[in-house]
Amino acid sequence: MDTDDTPAGWLEVLWPAVCARVRRPVAGVLLDRAVTARVAARVMGEFLEAHAEPPWSVEAAHEWLAGRAAPAALAWVAAERRRAADPQLYRDAAALAWERNPDFDSLRARGPDGALTSRDWALAEPVLRRRAVPVLARLGVKDEDAEDVIMEALGELTQARSDGGGPLEKMQVFEELPRFFAIMAERRAISWRRKQTARKRQASDPARAEPIDAPDSAARRTLADPRAGRPADSPAPWESATFEAIRRACGPALTDFQWHLLTALFVEGTHTRLDLANDPWVLEQAGLDPAASESKRRRRLNLYLEDALGRLGRALEDADL
Repeated sequence: MDTDDTPAGWLEVLWPAVCARVRRPVAGVLLDRAVTARVAARVMGEFLEAHAEPPWSVEAAHEWLAGRAAPAALAWVAAERRRAADPQLYRDAAALAWERNPDFDSLRARGPDGALTSRDWALAEPVLRRRAVPVLARLGVKDEDAEDVIMEALGELTQARSDGGGPLEKMQVFEELPRFFAIMAERRAISWRRKQTARKRQASDPARAEPIDAPDSAARRTLADPRAGRPADSPAPWESATFEAIRRACGPALTDFQWHLLTALFVEGTHTRLDLANDPWVLEQAGLDPAASESKRRRRLNLYLEDALGRLGRALEDADL
């Protein structure tokens, strides 16, 4: 990110970027310019309070602000909808595929047994299904299999947690939910595909079907001693390392922005590739033209991600984990 090394130069770049994140914090939510300026000013003020003394780079400032701008805007929208008792407030109808929002606070209400009680789920569930079905279809999961995946994802989404920290409770507005549910369904569909592939391999190669409880099975030996089956001088497999450990060991191999993409897409699962291809900040950081067609943006972004993964793979070969 090019800018002159002065506070005025930083603000010239950072202020419009923060406003853009605040104005459209998630697809389907659109703040007016007055509210955008108010929320963006609050976020900038929090940054300056937390980083009163430079030095800090404009890139680091941008990452800090980008991570807080959208949540601050969504918190504002949630509070205003609650105050006005109007779930449609700040709703960008042109960007949404459903007629109206259910009351999100009502949607999350639970009875003494932890079960969801709102009748608004009759409105919400078809919205979630419509978002998930195309995702599953692209993965080849259709008809009854798709219905099974959707029902499993719905069960996971609506399950009560003893700590009260389920995914529903972590969101601010309903517009966040369809995208999140599509990610849940996608993960379950990928797991379903892997299981189907494993079954086909076992059917074609009986040796692969060796039961884990066989007295001398390879799987049992590996679980008992992860080093079994590897040469004595072989390093421990990086697959067992946490993402945090991988990032510490391979940090210089990727830029902060590339780590951000991999975290959002593969680790935290907060974005799909389509979400990233439609994110103005991501497009700016990746040097992609927002005016290009969606397919072109996705192709370019895929190449960018492949490069990042390739760099990470090469770094892992030499990493000491």
